[in-house]
Amino acid sequence: MKYLMIFFLMIPLFLTAQKELHLAENSFQVDSFTERTFEDFVEKVIPESQFIFIGEQHGIQEAGIFTNIIFNWVNPLGFETLCIETDAILAEKLAYIASLERPLEAAKKLNDTFPYAIPFYNSKEDYSLFKNVVDRGGHIWGIDQTFMAQFRLNLDHLIQNTDNVLFKERLLPIKKLAFDSYAQSIAKKSFESMFWTTYDLATHEELMALSTNNEEKDILYHLWKTKEIYGYNAKKEYYQNNNERGKLMKANFTKYYMEALKKTELPRVVFKLGASHATRGLSMTNIYDVSNYASELAIFNHQKSLHFFVAGITGEAMTGNPFAEKPVAAFDNTKRLPKELQVLVSSFSKKYTIVHLAPLRKYAYGETYSEAMKKYIFNFDVMVLVKNAEPLSPL
Repeated sequence: MKYLMIFFLMIPLFLTAQKELHLAENSFQVDSFTERTFEDFVEKVIPESQFIFIGEQHGIQEAGIFTNIIFNWVNPLGFETLCIETDAILAEKLAYIASLERPLEAAKKLNDTFPYAIPFYNSKEDYSLFKNVVDRGGHIWGIDQTFMAQFRLNLDHLIQNTDNVLFKERLLPIKKLAFDSYAQSIAKKSFESMFWTTYDLATHEELMALSTNNEEKDILYHLWKTKEIYGYNAKKEYYQNNNERGKLMKANFTKYYMEALKKTELPRVVFKLGASHATRGLSMTNIYDVSNYASELAIFNHQKSLHFFVAGITGEAMTGNPFAEKPVAAFDNTKRLPKELQVLVSSFSKKYTIVHLAPLRKYAYGETYSEAMKKYIFNFDVMVLVKNAEPLSPL
């Protein structure tokens, strides 16, 4: 009986040792993504990928640096598209600006005219990535909703590009209302004061009736979807908010993909999205997001999807919040990591720690790993943790 009790007491110690061994065998550290160790790893995990997802912590430089490295690596393999978390109108404008001789000047002008209209891609580092993609003959797809502070930009786009006099005349006072609402929002520090809350069905239907082509109607459709999606959030219907946004992203991706199929048999895409939109399986917000949709599409095409999680352990990030006291905020994500990684953080001596999660799946049943660790193991293929992350640089 004594030896039996010792045996059962030793089981947790044995499982912990095995777990640490598996983590050690499937992780490594580098100070740069140009190191041979990292390049050898990428060479091993990339083959047969049709879609590569980079699920980022927004606001840190290293996510863009990583995306640039990956895009450069896979571009010769047929990856010509970067898919981002904007709507199609904004993606088109970002690609155009990136094609200019002095993109940062044009980007700053756009930002000064429409402050905070671009929530996730509005830094010097972002335009370095966009320019690299465009210079390589690549394309930028924007599959997300129109964001709340972006109404001004999209209404202006409609005004500048329509030849329909009645439509343009009706849009002008609406655009002014959108600018006035934004000013009130900043003054009151209230997202609820932005124009999306007062854009009503009667106005929307009137504009739809006045518009004369499918492109205009599509832009208006997305403005109304934005109101609908943010409306769920305002009513604290968070599942509906996330699910409707996910459905929209799938529909927008499908539209791009079907067009791409007219030119190539197997479109290959690098995605740079917030981490919750880059998961395989049930996402962090409990929906089956565009990333899972694409992962199944890759299987249908006898290919695979590759999912990276890129986040800082410690450092600083650009907040992207117009109401924040400072544009940059320090963070420490150590306690948000699974407990298995928390105990290892102090031993991380280099800039980047790469954990190959996919091989851990065969060990991730039962009580071997915490539920938090299992979530990462099954949602992503590779985890890239950044020590002392640096914030994006404002334009």
